[in-house]
Amino acid sequence: MTKYDPELDFPEAYKMCKPFMLTDDNLTSIRNSMTQEVIAGLGRDSHSRSSIPCLLSYVQHLPTGRERGRFLALEMWPTNCRIMLVKFSSEKDIYMSSKCVIVPHTITGSRGTVLFNFLADNIAIFVKEKKVEKENLPMGVAFSFALNKLALDVGILIAWTKGYGCLGALGKDVVQLLRNALSEHSDIAVDLVAIVNISAGSLMGLSWSQTNCRMGLTVGTGTNAAYVEQTDECQLFEGDDDLPLMIINSEWGNFGNNGHLDFIRTEFDKIADSQSSNPGLKYYDKCISTLYLGELVRLIVVRLMKMGVIFKEHNLDYMGIQWKMEMKSLMALDSDPPGVYDQAQLVMDKFRMRHCEQRDLAMLRFITQCVTDRSAKLVAAGVACLLNRMAFAHISIAVDGGIYRLYPRYQLVLNKYTNLLTNPMHKFDFVIAQDSPGVGAAIVAGLARNLNKFSVAYG
Repeated sequence: MTKYDPELDFPEAYKMCKPFMLTDDNLTSIRNSMTQEVIAGLGRDSHSRSSIPCLLSYVQHLPTGRERGRFLALEMWPTNCRIMLVKFSSEKDIYMSSKCVIVPHTITGSRGTVLFNFLADNIAIFVKEKKVEKENLPMGVAFSFALNKLALDVGILIAWTKGYGCLGALGKDVVQLLRNALSEHSDIAVDLVAIVNISAGSLMGLSWSQTNCRMGLTVGTGTNAAYVEQTDECQLFEGDDDLPLMIINSEWGNFGNNGHLDFIRTEFDKIADSQSSNPGLKYYDKCISTLYLGELVRLIVVRLMKMGVIFKEHNLDYMGIQWKMEMKSLMALDSDPPGVYDQAQLVMDKFRMRHCEQRDLAMLRFITQCVTDRSAKLVAAGVACLLNRMAFAHISIAVDGGIYRLYPRYQLVLNKYTNLLTNPMHKFDFVIAQDSPGVGAAIVAGLARNLNKFSVAYG
C-alpha cells in the first residue's frame, strides 16, 4: 500500500491547498469576529450594519415534551416541499404522515401567486387524503428562504435562492400569500398560524424529545443556525419582556460581508463567488455549503490539469463544466479506506476519466479533504461562538443536512474544532435531526394556537 505525503508527493497541489488549511489562531479570530457581529445584529442601532443580522423568530417557548395533539406542517425547500400531518402522543411518541412534492421549474420560475397556488393545491389534496380537511388543524411552515419575521405568523420574504424567479413575492408576507391561496379552497379548513426558518424548526423539533436542545444547525446547500437568546438582549423586540427566551435565526451565511473573512478567502473562493448568482454576498455560506464545496474542488483540479500536474492523460471535456462536481461525489472520493481508491475511480468514471493513476486519485482525495475540512472548521467557529454566548452547562444541537449525516470525516472535524473553540465549561452533543424542521413547525403551530397554555389537545 503506497502512502503519500502530500507536501512531498504532490507539492503543487499542497501549495495550492495550503490557504485552505486554517490554523487554530485563524479560527479563534473568526469565532471572535462572529461574536462581535452577533452582538451587533441584536443591537437596535448596530443591527443594519451587522453581517449576522440575528433575526427574531418570535418563538419564546420551548417544548416540554408533554405537548399533545395533531398538527399540520409544510417544509419548504429550494427544490421540493413536504406536507406533514404530525400527532404527538404519550411517552414522547410522534406519529407522522407526509407527502413530498417536487416543485417544477415552471412553478419556481413563474409569478409568486402561481407558486403559492401550487402549494395550496397540494395542501388541499393532502388534507383530503388524510380526511382532516374539515378539522381546521393548526399549521406551521418551516421555510428555508430568508425571512424578516415581524410576528409568529408574519414573515416578509427577503430573498429567494438560485432558481427562483417569483419576484412578485419579494417584500411580501409569505404566510398571507399562502393564506390567500388556501382561501380559494372553500372545501377545506386549515389554520395557518406560524412560520419558522429551517434551523429554528430543527431546534424546536429535537427539543420535544431532548429538552436540552438549544441550537438548530443547518449545513447543506446553504448554512444557518438558530439558537436561544435572552429576550432582554434582543433590542429590536418590542413584545412581552416577561418571557425570558427568544429563538434567534442568525442568518450567519452573510458573515464575511464586512470583510472578516477576507484574510482566508482564496483565489478559488473568489472565482466561485464571481460565477455565483449573488456575487459579493454570503462569503461564509460560500466557504461552507455543499453547493460550493464541489465547485471549489473542481476549480483546483482544473487549474492543476492545465498545469499538467494531475490527470495528464485526460481532457477537460467534463471536468471543465461549471458546478459539475457535486457533494455526493466528494463524499464518495473520501469514502475508500487508506490506500484504496475504488470509489474515487467510480467518481472519475462519471467524468469520463477512466483508469486514473493512483497518485492522481490520492491527490484528488487530499484536495477534497482540504476543502471539506475548512468547511467543518468554519462551522465549528460559528457553533462555538453561539455556545459560548449561551453559556449553558450542556446542550444538544440539532443538525440538519446530509453532509453531517453521511460524511464521517466531516463529523470528526466539526466535533474536534467545536471542542477546541468552545469554553470547556459548556458541553454539547451534535444530534442528527431526523424530520425535525417540520415537526418543529408543527410544535410552533401549537404554540401559536394557544400562546398562554402551550400544551394543547386536539384529539
